[in-house]
Amino acid sequence: MSTTIKDVKIPYPTEGVIRSAQLNDTVCPENSVQLAINMNFDRIGAVTTRPGADTYATSLTGSIQAFGTLNSQANSTKYLFAQIGTTVKALNSTTGAWATVRTTTGSDKARFSQWLNHTYMVNGTDALQCSDGGTFAATVGFVPSNAMPVGHYVSAGFDGRIWIANKATDTMYFSDQVQFNVITQTYSIAYTSTSFQNISPQDGETMTGLFRVPKALLIFKQNHIYRVYSSSNIDTYPAYNVGTYSQESIVQAKDGLYFHHSSGFYKFNYDGQPTEISRRIIDFVRAIPRASYDNIVGVYDGYDAVKWSIGSVTVEGVTYANCQVRYTISTQVWTIYDLTGPTITALVLYDNGTTIDQVAGTSTGVVGKLDSGTTDFGSPFYYELIDRWRSFTEQYCHSKNESGMAIMTENAGGALVQYQTEKSPVNVWTDIDTIKDKYVALFPNASTDDFNLIRMRIKGFSKGEPIVFNGIELLSIQDKGLDQN
Repeated sequence: MSTTIKDVKIPYPTEGVIRSAQLNDTVCPENSVQLAINMNFDRIGAVTTRPGADTYATSLTGSIQAFGTLNSQANSTKYLFAQIGTTVKALNSTTGAWATVRTTTGSDKARFSQWLNHTYMVNGTDALQCSDGGTFAATVGFVPSNAMPVGHYVSAGFDGRIWIANKATDTMYFSDQVQFNVITQTYSIAYTSTSFQNISPQDGETMTGLFRVPKALLIFKQNHIYRVYSSSNIDTYPAYNVGTYSQESIVQAKDGLYFHHSSGFYKFNYDGQPTEISRRIIDFVRAIPRASYDNIVGVYDGYDAVKWSIGSVTVEGVTYANCQVRYTISTQVWTIYDLTGPTITALVLYDNGTTIDQVAGTSTGVVGKLDSGTTDFGSPFYYELIDRWRSFTEQYCHSKNESGMAIMTENAGGALVQYQTEKSPVNVWTDIDTIKDKYVALFPNASTDDFNLIRMRIKGFSKGEPIVFNGIELLSIQDKGLDQN
């Protein structure tokens, strides 16, 4: 005998995205969803389309490989450095204009580090130089006159020294401690050719990054992390058994350090061990091509989220060409972004004295900012929300169908509502109806095929005010009992 289940409310997705690759739907929290593309869960209890990406500054010519910043205490003007091939340009926060400040002989990725009101730069080919906003140079008093060896990574200021890591030789070079003359109000710094330490050379891994944390300077290799406490106290063995392939994936946030490793994304507390945080989106992690590991770039939004641009990934037959994975710190919730427009190649959190923005460099030279505007550089962006597989009865073996539903939304006119049953082919969906402009989109005549399991999808394009989905309610479910094979 069939029975009717009335007024079923689908739980609010406070757990965000949890992929079936990690937890099967039979045990997954009911208050989660299978996928959210270009949506977030910052408004707890609802799902909202993300902000857009907007133009930040005049476009440059060529792919932007790296960013650096200078926030000098000597004057109010801030600088954003951008590397394009062998050219380094600086954006003046006062004039809003770019100026060329260095032309290098090599085009490998540059790395930057600020100290003593100067930004230092290395690129693996050219000698160490610094800039106070003008042309890079081996400025007396700030760069040792006895030139330090070239390196691929730089960290200036820890223990009062300049630290340079060369990945070709697995060697860490360090200057003497900086000296300050109180009478002349000038700095001086020297380098001795014996000031270096090999870091497990020729062990099958190369250095991939330097990052300063409280009480230590971390040296990253692909699968290990070493610690520097001083020039005479450097780990000769790895302290941690995960590392990173990309310096630019290492992100400092309000509660610690975050980075990408081939096995996932990790959070590192300074007094603990790195902890994997990305199991909920493990199939997206596994879909990142090995060729993309070195180019993953991350940024902290300055509030509560860390984002990593991971390039093009294909998951369940769908390709996300400009994919970003986003982790919310306070709720430990993940979501997936896929930006429209040129590929993101560099990210930095930049304070120009007026606003603090997540500045994005792209493969075409466009300089943008994330979480700004309502479109991606003038183009609408696609959004998609896929719910969990649900049975609505304690026993999955019961055959059922739905009759009537209501969806509570804001600004969602034009969104298409669809469903899929366990019998549906992969990526094949059946239309239910289109949401109009009312808060309650009522579909009293909506009905589905018989199912044991069913899930809903809402999709569309956004180019205006953020779209908010406040809930899905099913008016009636007919439980038909057992359906014999």
